Amino acid sequence: MELPKHLLFIGGKWIEPVGGESTQVLDPATNTPIAQVASGSKDDVDAAVHAARTAFDNPEWRGIDPSKRGRLLFQLGQALRDKFEEVSRIESLNVGKPIREAKGDVAYVYKLFEYYAGLADKIEGSTIPVPGNRLDYTLREPVGVTGHIAPWNYPLVLACRGIAPALAAGNTVVLKPASLTPLSALKLAELTTAVGLPAGVFNVVTGPGSTAGSALAGHPDVDSMTFTGSTDTGKQIMQLAARHVTPVTLELGGKNPQIVFPDAKLDRALKGVLFGAFQNAGQMCWAGSRLFLHES
Repeated sequence: MELPKHLLFIGGKWIEPVGGESTQVLDPATNTPIAQVASGSKDDVDAAVHAARTAFDNPEWRGIDPSKRGRLLFQLGQALRDKFEEVSRIESLNVGKPIREAKGDVAYVYKLFEYYAGLADKIEGSTIPVPGNRLDYTLREPVGVTGHIAPWNYPLVLACRGIAPALAAGNTVVLKPASLTPLSALKLAELTTAVGLPAGVFNVVTGPGSTAGSALAGHPDVDSMTFTGSTDTGKQIMQLAARHVTPVTLELGGKNPQIVFPDAKLDRALKGVLFGAFQNAGQMCWAGSRLFLHES
């Protein structure tokens, strides 16, 4: 059976990667191939960043009324609501998580876009009283092209947690999803076109972190980087971004404690501790990987 083939999403179009390479994406529950996905290179990242820069400088996006930008984000959230079952199945199949958990993830994401849609026209500066014949004020402006590298444990949730506020503030986006779990990001790209987001505002480059991810993190025309994942990879991204003094937002691994006090109901505490440690197979930055018990 021929696998579905997915291309790169750059400048509002689906395009072949420069090198013509692709990789198989597997259903981790069965190790069965479910799709063929383009492997983006440095050249593809260059094209995506250029498209994002062009869109950022275009009055169609840069000059849009913030309330209209908010409506576009709300419509994107609504599109996710309308495609709820389909997107949930994609996330469940690609990540290997139960459909119940995937549905919770997708519901979180559409609410995320709806929330930030409401903030798009409420980004305000302030005028500060100063003595003399002077004017002192703050003006909040979008930073420009934002790069986002997402992990594989919550692909859509953790990508959109950075993408939604970036778009609400008027930035443009280049997303590099995890090479293991790119399918929901590609579906999101399809929905951005359906709701009328201007070409180049949202771009997706799939491929390995060692090529596409490194190229994005170290790109001189990216104005801000966001990454969620391992501490070691986060350090590498910091080093790449530092060459161009690019601001970086990182969410890395944690060692989260669970605490059981002596007056706890132990049967309920046990269930909570197990859930906190092993939900999502324990692959969470907030997994309770440490347990503190009272000596009694």
